[in-house]
Amino acid sequence: MPTSIKFFVSSLLLLPLFLKAQKPDNQDTTLLLQELNEITIAAPRLTQSDLKSSLSVSIVEKNLIQRAQPQLTADEALQYVPGLFALNANNFAQDLRISIRGFGARSAFGIRGIKLLVDGLPETTPDGQAQVDNLDLGMMQRAEVIRGPSSGLYGNASGGVISYYTEDPPETPFAEARLTLGSFGLQRYQLKTGHQGEKIGFLLHGSTTSLDGYRQHSRMESSLINGKIDFELADDHRLKILFNYMDSPVSDDPGGINFEQAQADPSSARDRNVLFASGEAISQGKIGALYDGALTAEQSIQANFYYVFRDFSNFLPFENGGRVKFDRSFYGGGINHLFRKELGKTLLQMRTGVEFADQSDDRMRFDNLMGLEGNETLNQLETFSSIGFFHLQEWQINESLQLRGTLRFETVKLQAVDNFLSDGNDSGEQDLNSLNPSIGINYRLSDAAFVFGTISTSFETPTLGELSNNPSGEGGFNPDLAPQKSTNYEFGLKGILDGRFKYEVALFHITVNDELIPFELEGFIGRTFYRNAGRSLRNGIEISSRYNFAKGWNAFLQYTFSDFQYDDFSTDDGRLDGNNIPGIPKHMGFMGLSYSNPSGIFGNLQLRYVGELFTNDANSVVDDAYSLLNLRFGYQKSWNKIEITPYFGINNLLDSNYNSNIRINAFGGRFFEPGPGINFYAGTKIRFGW
Repeated sequence: MPTSIKFFVSSLLLLPLFLKAQKPDNQDTTLLLQELNEITIAAPRLTQSDLKSSLSVSIVEKNLIQRAQPQLTADEALQYVPGLFALNANNFAQDLRISIRGFGARSAFGIRGIKLLVDGLPETTPDGQAQVDNLDLGMMQRAEVIRGPSSGLYGNASGGVISYYTEDPPETPFAEARLTLGSFGLQRYQLKTGHQGEKIGFLLHGSTTSLDGYRQHSRMESSLINGKIDFELADDHRLKILFNYMDSPVSDDPGGINFEQAQADPSSARDRNVLFASGEAISQGKIGALYDGALTAEQSIQANFYYVFRDFSNFLPFENGGRVKFDRSFYGGGINHLFRKELGKTLLQMRTGVEFADQSDDRMRFDNLMGLEGNETLNQLETFSSIGFFHLQEWQINESLQLRGTLRFETVKLQAVDNFLSDGNDSGEQDLNSLNPSIGINYRLSDAAFVFGTISTSFETPTLGELSNNPSGEGGFNPDLAPQKSTNYEFGLKGILDGRFKYEVALFHITVNDELIPFELEGFIGRTFYRNAGRSLRNGIEISSRYNFAKGWNAFLQYTFSDFQYDDFSTDDGRLDGNNIPGIPKHMGFMGLSYSNPSGIFGNLQLRYVGELFTNDANSVVDDAYSLLNLRFGYQKSWNKIEITPYFGINNLLDSNYNSNIRINAFGGRFFEPGPGINFYAGTKIRFGW
């Protein structure tokens, strides 16, 4: 059945449920409807209403993140966000790849070009790479997503921002256990406990997960612990300590396969990935502290510090330098001052501060002798240091008009010290500076409509890993790789109608200079190299809405149109001006329907549409469009202080054939990583209070 027909049929399946739940005209709406309100957001670094913000911001709530979800990957809930596209949810060796308005689409693994934060502390390394393997969704209260360049707020690699906030310790102490079992050998065990005392509160969450995987050679094992301790030092003075540790001894990589193999046997792995034992092992730990204290009624100070270590080891599917190890550590912190002054109907907020970060990667490569470590081919110490000074100002001039401005200056130093001198000394360094301003405006047309607009910028240095993958085969950094810079222009409308229908429409135009593009070379298939495109243009429309049409019923709809093209780009294969940027579909859509009954029954139906996309810069190979229909439901029952919640989920109800990941510009046409057909999971959550 063609994908477009599947999407249409699935939409018709949702429609009767929607109509059946419609409120009769003669019923009292106060008995049926939960009113939608403005939401206070913190990701823009000045606390404000989401409707009064000049930025495009999406909020994903706790129920969408945690309730009846397997909590394996962040894309389970982030699909509610327009402009955000996620791939690679099934290959844990490559990690989830997320893009926002195209930023991050080029990443060979993990999240690139997007700032990822948890409780205000960065999960993103100073050089701009983030992994979500140490992010445990079981303790997340909400996610705030800024769609669009935000380097004026957060510095390097802020093409968008995903800011998670963990649950606060509850006043009633509790213990919670959760078990999830599913297709392809899924086993996930979780424990959570917490309590807020008079002066000290804590929340602790641990999990262990194992998965055989849909494809051959895609096994994964991982254990994770996350914690938070909250101290009330004095009135209006708080200190939070955050910590986590993750150990993943096994994450096999089945690799990309060509179209013929994907059609004949989608669950198969690339033969060389099996032969060379391709995969990775990781352990990572983090500790951080955040202080927030009032100086006066109008002024306060915030400060933070964090330290992260990551031990990484992997095998790539080739011999020469195919065994990679690095020991990474990075730390950073900052201090800022907030001034907030109300003068009648006027409100002025200003935040000024400084932040620093330092990263060190002790990187080594060896020959991969079919899964055994051979001779050393590279040994170098790579460092990345940055200091950023920023000022944010927001002025609520009157009840209708708000102006916002940010300015951030960042200085960056990258250095490689070559410790493998048998082939010469390839040490080197680079110094980079960047000034990133942004301005925004928000105007209230009525209680139901707010007009907003923003001009913002971002810059992205190549990561240390991208720089060290030198196409020349030499050590040191790739001297031909330059930072990527962009400017974003956007205009939109958002609001709430009758307390029932919340919406946002945003139009944007982005110019990107020196866009960083991935590619592969023969002889190093599985290693990703990078080059710069001269200039690219991105135009798009993002639409999102939520409709509370009856008691317990919510309908969600989002659509994204992305017209992303190279404007000035040439390779050895010729000029590519006018070609579409690969890895991003022109059309994306999402429909969701959720229901919650006071009796304890709840359910969620999700339909996701992904339009066709190109797999390479030449636009010679297309990945077909597809639709995915997922269903989650469960029942929550309480007895005194015990709560039991069994749940069940079905993924890919339509049994669609699709690729869960595309390896952009892969050599030999090995672009495709097929996703699983219809699959299931079930679990139970038990919570005790006392």
